Amino acid sequence: MNLKNKIIGATIVIFAVMSSCKTEKTINAVDFGLREGIDNTPALMKAIEACKTQKAVKLVIPKGVYDIYPEKAYEEYRNITNNDDGKKRMVFLLKDFENFEIDGSGSKFICHDHMVPFDVSGSKNITLKNFSVDWEKPFYLQAQVTAVHPELNAFDMKILDECSYEIQGNNLIFSNKKTEKTIGWFFMAPLMQKDVIWEQNINWNIWYDPQTKAPAYCDENTTRVNAWNFKLNKPAVARDLGNRTVRLTDACEELPKSGWVLVCNGILSKNRLSPAIHVFDSENVLVENVTVHHASGMAFVAEQSKDVTLRKYNVLLPPNSERLVTSTADASHFVSCSGLIVLDDCIFENMLDDGTNVHGIYAEVREMTDPYTLGMTRGHSQQQGFTFARAGEEIVFANKNTLKPHAKRIVSSIKNVNDFYFEVTFTEKIDDLPIDGSVAENTFLQPDVIMRNCEVRQNRARGILISTAGKVLVEKNKFVKCTYAGIQAAGDANYWFESGPVTDMTIRENLFEDQGLCVGNAPVLVFVPEVGEVPDTSWHYHRNIVMENNTINAFSRILIQAKSIENFVFKNNTINKSARYPSADENGPAFIFSGCKDVLIEGNKYNWGKAATIETHHGCVNIRSVNNENIEEVNIK
Repeated sequence: MNLKNKIIGATIVIFAVMSSCKTEKTINAVDFGLREGIDNTPALMKAIEACKTQKAVKLVIPKGVYDIYPEKAYEEYRNITNNDDGKKRMVFLLKDFENFEIDGSGSKFICHDHMVPFDVSGSKNITLKNFSVDWEKPFYLQAQVTAVHPELNAFDMKILDECSYEIQGNNLIFSNKKTEKTIGWFFMAPLMQKDVIWEQNINWNIWYDPQTKAPAYCDENTTRVNAWNFKLNKPAVARDLGNRTVRLTDACEELPKSGWVLVCNGILSKNRLSPAIHVFDSENVLVENVTVHHASGMAFVAEQSKDVTLRKYNVLLPPNSERLVTSTADASHFVSCSGLIVLDDCIFENMLDDGTNVHGIYAEVREMTDPYTLGMTRGHSQQQGFTFARAGEEIVFANKNTLKPHAKRIVSSIKNVNDFYFEVTFTEKIDDLPIDGSVAENTFLQPDVIMRNCEVRQNRARGILISTAGKVLVEKNKFVKCTYAGIQAAGDANYWFESGPVTDMTIRENLFEDQGLCVGNAPVLVFVPEVGEVPDTSWHYHRNIVMENNTINAFSRILIQAKSIENFVFKNNTINKSARYPSADENGPAFIFSGCKDVLIEGNKYNWGKAATIETHHGCVNIRSVNNENIEEVNIK
């Protein structure tokens, strides 16, 4: 090699080394003033900004307990789907980052007031790991029943020390009681005042059993507490007895048991304002070894993002705490994502909603503005501002009331007029499409899902909801003590506007235990698309579902409730009778099918008691039960 080539080669090597050193730059947050016992918002924001300007690949936060406050945090308006929109204060604002990691080294971040601590948008190859998130005070009211007075139709309860409350008239109100530190918020924008200085009533609530740390076994309709007693047509009366004890009179139809714990989320104003981690329009995001102890709304929410992995991501009650609730909504939520969603080795407990929910969005078709363009609206209040589609993506049109698809088109462009109304222009004419009663779904945003080695326990609502046309594997998980079904696949264009027909789902080697604590007889698996009371049997909304080799320990009689599914296999599952709670509906059906086709129930062991029965409605075709133990044999054609 001549000298010239050697110089060129050496130059290339030096440049490569320099480039490597540059791209491997690590920043330590301590260098920007991070320390315990102060408001660390400014230090962390400076560290994040330095990472961006210096193109660092990693921010290291030495292990510690760090308070973060919203007063000096970034402020931007956020439309966070399935949560409440508004101006958000954010600390870890990762906007247009690439190949970047935050390592918390086991740190704990204590948030104060409403804020979104982690917000990732427009970014690629992001890792968040090794930290936990909690709030100084919970965004709910928690109180334990200390005495029950049947003669007064009343009960006394002691408010958890972390919760601030007051009696306004006869109403029990809980809030983030205004302190000297929050008075400054009165001089901020009214939108922020409303979000940060908040108060709630008691009308959205659930009872917990402190012995099991799970929802109490009860009828939620008769035991639910209300500020107005509809049965008696009179208001409930709250009276402060002192020592943080309140007496509620005429607040529910059926009085609670002494020792039960009331948890109220409130519906006086918005109550999903502060998800712990929000990811939007990002790709290849990993959240690993992260614990969320509390959040107002969802602990984690990702929208319109590709390839998101949650590994050892936990939503857990704080250690050594009397709290009985973690996030006030889902532990994790994915809306109109793509690629692959992975939930691996996670634990989700004591949420006021589901372990995870994966779905798309139905938009309502309003009008044709020209032969190529449709005016559309976003249906649910928590979907306003949502980016429905981009150029090149495929849209399927369906009937709003039956969800039966009738046309497809490719998007040419989209114009967001405001948060509610937008216009979509297509590559082909649409003037031959039905407008009235139509909804649209973006079929491009249908992720594959793998959920493996996870546990969902002791929460209100379902274990998980999965509504995606991608390939779904739910394997080796535990679903324990939820108030309703273990797994649900829905689809509706009337309230939540959550889309996504299932086309390939495998549910295997999972444990389902004691589902239905607040409804008594809840199915383990439920398919409830809103396709009309009498389904159209010329097509089926969900299809190709296999549930095999699972163990089901149930006090509920019903196992499967399904509407409008095709090609469903329930095979080699073992069903045992649980003794932890009273058995429900001993004589009812174990399987209920409506408008379904090609169902096979085979090789299952039903050890629950009386032989399981199968109930069919509305034109079911080819429902078969063969080679089972203690399940009736049928062959409906």
